[in-house]
Amino acid sequence: MQQTMEIMAASLGVRDFHVYVLTNGIFASAHLPDREAVSLVRHVPVVSIHLGRVEAVNELSRELAAGKLGVIEAEQRLQAARAVPRTGPRLETLACIVGSAGFAYLFGGTLADMPVAAVAGLFEALVCRHFSKHGINRMFTDIVAALCCTLWAAAVQAVLPVVNANAAIIGALMVLTPGVALTMGVRDILNGDYLSGSIRLLDALLIAGSIAGGVVLGWILARGLGVA
Repeated sequence: MQQTMEIMAASLGVRDFHVYVLTNGIFASAHLPDREAVSLVRHVPVVSIHLGRVEAVNELSRELAAGKLGVIEAEQRLQAARAVPRTGPRLETLACIVGSAGFAYLFGGTLADMPVAAVAGLFEALVCRHFSKHGINRMFTDIVAALCCTLWAAAVQAVLPVVNANAAIIGALMVLTPGVALTMGVRDILNGDYLSGSIRLLDALLIAGSIAGGVVLGWILARGLGVA
């Protein structure tokens, strides 16, 4: 994001532009032609990443760098990028189901494990959607989602020994893993932005710990109920 903003500012002729982007904040200052210097601070709430809007903004920066757009056209394209709709809940649920089944097979599961992982992915999608509507913390959401996933897989394995609960659980949990936060955290640290990178890595670590805690609680409950 920081590099993209710098490219766009340089393409529009903004002088003395400085920007610092954190996980939940943007600090920017610039000196516009024939105007006084301006400084802006924007709070970025914790929301899921919209890759469609990210791609639209990246395409906008490339066209600006190539000199294909002016200020007015760039503003119109930016408004259009903001209006890119999010994926509907049904499609997100379907992606979670298919992804869980696919990851279960990818990590050594069998065809018998895929439907179990798919149902576990459905449980995760429903839990995440319900908790998100009520503004519940992401870490608690992941704990409950991993707990439900583990209980379901352990219960099915108790009834159908042919099912490998471990493969089904791993496949379903891959949907919850913080891959973007981990990747961007490592990238920021490699680029010398240690503060932003540390924040992203800490976020990824907390989410991973929440998922692990949910799995542990699920196995403890499953053993207590005699299904594991």
